[in-house]
Amino acid sequence: MLIITLETTLQITGMLGAAMLLYAYAMISKGRLSNSSLSYHIYNLIGAFLVGLNTAYMAAIGALILNVAWMFIAIWHLVKIARQTEGSA
Repeated sequence: MLIITLETTLQITGMLGAAMLLYAYAMISKGRLSNSSLSYHIYNLIGAFLVGLNTAYMAAIGALILNVAWMFIAIWHLVKIARQTEGSA
């Protein structure tokens, strides 16, 4: 019987979040996403949130602060994109 603990779940969550952040960065580097695209900021928001869950559980305060800041930056850009979309509609 496979028992998945909270710690294992949060480790996997952190790895998925890190993968999302790296994917977003890779797509920017390859020119497949722009730094103003909705997708880029959604990847950053979700990735930072998932890594943030892991760092909160592990009590890695420095990394948690970084990921919370990363989330606020992503939210700020998503709000900005939403306002631009409203203005053009």
